[in-house]
Amino acid sequence: MIRTNYDPEADVLHVSFGPETARYDNAREVAPGVFVEFDAAGTPIGVEVISVRHRAAAPSVQSVAAE
Repeated sequence: MIRTNYDPEADVLHVSFGPETARYDNAREVAPGVFVEFDAAGTPIGVEVISVRHRAAAPSVQSVAAE
């Protein structure tokens, strides 16, 4: 099951897709402000995105290419 949580004060989106019993062990930044979270076995269990409002306000690649 996929679970999402957005904290508007921190402007952080968290998406969990591991089992609810999964426990965070570490994370790796895969793009600026985008982190993949892993359990102790190295299985991805979530994604955290920082500065969501800034990213949502940026034009998409498709809209820029269409102009």
